[in-house]
Amino acid sequence: MKLNLTWGTFMLFGFVIWANPSEELSKPLLRVFPSFRPEECEDWAIRPFICKQCLREGKRYAQLIRFFEDGPYRTHGCYKEPGGFESLEEETKTGNANPR
Repeated sequence: MKLNLTWGTFMLFGFVIWANPSEELSKPLLRVFPSFRPEECEDWAIRPFICKQCLREGKRYAQLIRFFEDGPYRTHGCYKEPGGFESLEEETKTGNANPR
């Protein structure tokens, strides 16, 4: 009985030790921002030029956020109800990339 318990504990924690740290910690989060006029993009959008481009195309500014151990990675793009999210840039790390 003790051997089975010890073996089971080792197997459970052994996989955690060998886990790849670059794997996602959770499901991606899709943030879709409401915007109606280009002036609103300057107030709250992280990338105002992408926000304005989305408005011209009749879409809304959105971010796809993936969570990794070394921080969140954000992909900026546009969102439209029938089409879903489409990225307008390469993935770049945001957040603590340039600490003060």
